Amino acid sequence: MKIIANSKVFEKPENLTVSDFIKSIGADPRRSVVEYNGKAMRFAQFENIELREGDRLEIMKVVAGG
Repeated sequence: MKIIANSKVFEKPENLTVSDFIKSIGADPRRSVVEYNGKAMRFAQFENIELREGDRLEIMKVVAGG
């Protein structure tokens, strides 16, 4: 299935959660903020939302420091 993340098209297998997708692109779900089809997601939802063909994600890495 095709997923659009950060304006790039990714071909991924079915039954993939948001958390699985984030891991598949080399990011850490615990250090990510996600917008799913235009709406902000809570971290607790990452494991529960299964992606579908054409879904759109914006994934931002959280960085702390000073």
